[in-house]
Amino acid sequence: MHSDHVPRSKEVSSSPLIQQLKAQAHYLAKLNTIMAEQLTAIKDQCRVSAYKDGVLTLQTHNNALLGQLRYLQSHYLQQLRQHPTFSDLKRIQILLEDPIHVNHVQHEPLPPLSSQVRALLLETADAIADVELSEALRQLARESSDKPTT
Repeated sequence: MHSDHVPRSKEVSSSPLIQQLKAQAHYLAKLNTIMAEQLTAIKDQCRVSAYKDGVLTLQTHNNALLGQLRYLQSHYLQQLRQHPTFSDLKRIQILLEDPIHVNHVQHEPLPPLSSQVRALLLETADAIADVELSEALRQLARESSDKPTT
């Protein structure tokens, strides 16, 4: 028996790891929303990357903001503690993220997707509740089917 089994979208989306990642992503999104509501002055310049054992980890690309966050940490701690989610907040850890550098390299066009892969993409799109991701998968399946086969 071969192990050429391609998991179906329902198998993938119901896997424990995927469920755990989805839950963690939703939790971080919730924390980012709360942080943005409580710290409006810096909401667009940093993001929550973790909250564990009373330590909130924020990341920023802005070096000047890094210094400001460290200087005003006790003020920001008080503001965040006003929200029940952050009531046990002990400290804020601030990390400087390296900006993402994208290398624009010209590649040969990829071969078109097989009809089986296109069908799997469409099936997965139908099973996903996230509208943007679902539409992106549909578009990928459509674009691949529009390419001429050689």
